[in-house]
Amino acid sequence: MNKPISQIAPLPHIAATKPYVPGGKLHGAKGPVAMLASNENPFGPSPKAIEAAKAVVGGSHVYPDPDYGALRAAIAAAKGIGDVSRVVTAAGSDEIIHLLTQCYAGPGDEVLFTEHAFSMYRVSAGAHGATSVTVPETDMTAGVNAILGAVSPRTKILFLANPNNPTGTMLSVDELKALQDALPPHVLFVIDGAYSEYLGPEYEAQLRDLVDRRDTTVMMRTFSKIYGLAAMRLGWAYMPAAIAAIYQRIRGPFNVNAMAAAAGIASVGDEDFLKMSRDHNTKWRAIMTDALNAMGLPTPPSHANFIVTEFGSAERAAAANQHLKDNDILVRAISGYGLPTKLRISVGSAEDNQRFLDAMNAFTASR
Repeated sequence: MNKPISQIAPLPHIAATKPYVPGGKLHGAKGPVAMLASNENPFGPSPKAIEAAKAVVGGSHVYPDPDYGALRAAIAAAKGIGDVSRVVTAAGSDEIIHLLTQCYAGPGDEVLFTEHAFSMYRVSAGAHGATSVTVPETDMTAGVNAILGAVSPRTKILFLANPNNPTGTMLSVDELKALQDALPPHVLFVIDGAYSEYLGPEYEAQLRDLVDRRDTTVMMRTFSKIYGLAAMRLGWAYMPAAIAAIYQRIRGPFNVNAMAAAAGIASVGDEDFLKMSRDHNTKWRAIMTDALNAMGLPTPPSHANFIVTEFGSAERAAAANQHLKDNDILVRAISGYGLPTKLRISVGSAEDNQRFLDAMNAFTASR
């Protein structure tokens, strides 16, 4: 007897959505792998965060505080935020992207982001039936006028990472203010500050203050980068009160696990760890940028914990990527972001950074 053919089909906009492609893993044939593909903190989490997570794991049979009051209060205290009710939590900043899109954009609406923006913006727009609108960049950098020229009556959300992933470029705070002031009031302006800690407390405070300037602006953050909690999946955002109230309506009641919450509380106030991580990144980002430029591989300044290097052709970029893999070094090919002639390289440990530079010296000498 023939089995009936299933007539279960996904919604058309779900079927048309292309999934996010992560950086992947590499199993070394020669020894330890230098993981320079996913912009992780080479030092791992703060020791204080590790101890805090260990301290609560024994209580894993009990649900965490659904309000995450202690975590939100710790974030607010560390970031100079006066109203804790406007701080929201998430299982990574990816969840914030999805929940905001779910709240404010659907079929018939438009979601804006720039040409080489983080691909989760497109994934989330498609998953909720909204139309993605891509704004061209100039020299891999967003432009205020270009963005404003793409805004329409159907535009509901503008996602802008600053600094941007995967390019490492950014707009100045004055440019962000000009954009904020010129956007019509029906557009939710979401500033993704995933890499803002690498610029320091002054810039972080400026992003916070942008939210207070307009009741249509959200600042989104993550613990996956400088805090070294990528596997914990922890994010947060600072929002106008009305938007936070809507967000909290659909946020899962236990969307952050207890270990992540405890680690976040411990790490957000560990200024010594943050400074050490930031100083290491600033030092090695400059060393790697200068070395690659000296090899004849154009590498512009970056404001994040990675650099982007030009190889002149897609074929040469692919060859360099394979050469690095053959030497147990994993970097990120970014052809999926429309940059097939470039590779993105995370700033890793001093040892891994030097391994990468030695391998690139060998590559350029032979080709």
